[in-house]
Amino acid sequence: MYTESQKPGNNDDLWATRGEFWLNKINPKNPYTPRTRRRINKPLVLSGHGINLSIDSQTLLIKCGFTHYPQAKEQYRYFPQDRRLPSRIVILDGDGSITLKAMQWLSEQQVPLVQINWRGEIVSTSATNYSADTDIVYKQYKLKETKQSFDFAKDLIRQKLLNCIDTIKQVSEGHAEGDATIAILNERADSLTSSPPQDTPLLLTLEGIAAAAYFRYWFHLPIKWRGLNRKPIPAEWQHIGTRRGKSSTNQFAVHPVNAILNYAYGVLEHQVQSHILTFGANPNIGCIHENSKSPQSLVFDLMEPVRPIMDRYIIEFLLSRTFAPDDFMVSKNGGCKLHPQLARFVVKSIQDISEIEIITKANLQKLIKAS
Repeated sequence: MYTESQKPGNNDDLWATRGEFWLNKINPKNPYTPRTRRRINKPLVLSGHGINLSIDSQTLLIKCGFTHYPQAKEQYRYFPQDRRLPSRIVILDGDGSITLKAMQWLSEQQVPLVQINWRGEIVSTSATNYSADTDIVYKQYKLKETKQSFDFAKDLIRQKLLNCIDTIKQVSEGHAEGDATIAILNERADSLTSSPPQDTPLLLTLEGIAAAAYFRYWFHLPIKWRGLNRKPIPAEWQHIGTRRGKSSTNQFAVHPVNAILNYAYGVLEHQVQSHILTFGANPNIGCIHENSKSPQSLVFDLMEPVRPIMDRYIIEFLLSRTFAPDDFMVSKNGGCKLHPQLARFVVKSIQDISEIEIITKANLQKLIKAS
């Protein structure tokens, strides 16, 4: 997946420089030290080669992976019930090992472990203390293939369109292209009430047309670069571009923004899934994605209204940064991957977004009331 000059371990000064740049963002030199011993439960994000989780003297010892040379050794040690214990541990497309004792320790301390690959797919996860609420699951089954279920689906799509409008408003600053996109989205949102679709395929068609207009607007947003005199980039990388990959799923990214979005949507999937499990619902019983290939249809249903919120965070991140060509890697087949330390910084920055939590919890309550 790496080009020859970008393989970790090679003496590539530019690659190492960008690795250190993002690593310093992840671990600031002068972190804030609270005066009181309050709990600090933030996600821990890992990447690179040689990640290791083991137990040493009843503590969890985490050795981070290496992504460039030279790189200082980075490790973390947590005691049982540590006030700094991570709310979750996220591994991004890394390799390494974890001992059985470490897995038991994480379970006892109720720390979920989730692994996300470079396509944004959750390839493994450990949920803690999940127990389905039989009354809620019964209501989910009862709701399937009813008018109330379809009404709930339409409401989710309407929420998504309205949140897309809010995202465009916040990043467009009144530009004409933004106003034109907002008009299209408003028209589609209004049609859900004035002339609503009669079945799920028609609903998804309406949503698809709106999504195409929404992502077309992104093409007008520029990306700032440095160091282009030393290494070129494809012309398409000068702008954020549309949501397009090498396959129909958009997960085989050929553009840096899609590579970032893949990770972002992987984080979003895990956040929504966690709320569903905590609520006691069955993540496999949904309304919109019931017939899709993914078994977790409710997860993808409830992701729809909050995707635009995650998009807004990503757009704001993209517009506020200046990137270098070595922040990304290009494979022989044109695929695009993030520098592992950039991936860590992105994923760390978008964990536990409160708006997403509020909306997801509200929609879970709506789901049960609909039955």
